Amino acid sequence: MGLLGLAGGVILGLAILLALWAAADRGPAGGRNGQPPAGSVDARPALVMYRPPTCACCTEHAGYLRVHGFPVRSVDTDGMDQVKRRLSIPPEMRSCHTITVGGYFIEGHVPVEAIVKLLEERPPVAGIALPGMPPGSPGMGGERTGPLVIYAVSPAGVRVFARL
Repeated sequence: MGLLGLAGGVILGLAILLALWAAADRGPAGGRNGQPPAGSVDARPALVMYRPPTCACCTEHAGYLRVHGFPVRSVDTDGMDQVKRRLSIPPEMRSCHTITVGGYFIEGHVPVEAIVKLLEERPPVAGIALPGMPPGSPGMGGERTGPLVIYAVSPAGVRVFARL
């Protein structure tokens, strides 16, 4: 082995050591000390979606959320009314599926922008809802006929949270 071959091996070895050192105090998500990198989609919390077992639009909404960086765990249940009653979701605010995250509920085909707003602002509400199954909302087919109105639900009542 010539001098040039030895130098190349040393450089390769140093590059490997540097890469190992740089990754040594990072967790599986790549952040420092096991934390996800700031602004990373890995930093988004896991969502738990309660849904009827045969609902295709729920599957579509879960896929939309995953594409936007939210891990989603689906829980198929024939007891959706019990889930909604337990979370105190008013009947007029209900949709096909219910998500829980960070002490909040998210009812229906709520866009990512409203979910991020909820989790960043942390308002004193029980959750947010997009009632019904509006055409053109995330996970629903069809054309949107106007802005999506997302409501904040609290023991004090219901108010507009966002128009998207």
